[in-house]
Amino acid sequence: MAASDTGLYTARAVSRDDAVSVEGATPDRLAVHSPGELGGPDGGWNPERLYAAALATCLHQSLVLVSSSAGVDTADASVRAEVTLRTDDGGAYHLDAALRVDLPGADPGARERLVGLAAAHCPMVDESQVTAS
Repeated sequence: MAASDTGLYTARAVSRDDAVSVEGATPDRLAVHSPGELGGPDGGWNPERLYAAALATCLHQSLVLVSSSAGVDTADASVRAEVTLRTDDGGAYHLDAALRVDLPGADPGARERLVGLAAAHCPMVDESQVTAS
């Protein structure tokens, strides 16, 4: 952290064999296991689902912040995140993320600008991952 940075919030989580515990959250414990596509029982949380949820939430909250400042209604806005787990030829794992923003309360020119501002504002998102509709 640079000398001028100010810590605003700290989240704490601990992952163990079959669950991740998140301090201060309700519920504070989420069952974690592999998805069905990878031989797991499916239906629970896994790193890819948690990451998709974090990306969608971060970008949506940033979108609401920048859009409300511009007087744009975000009541029907949504952000959809897709996270894909991939392997390369060497067997190393990689994540690809794509986010789609729906901001029907803004005209097309404002929509592009606001989505760009929101992507720049959200520390988890790279603008190249985001498309707007």
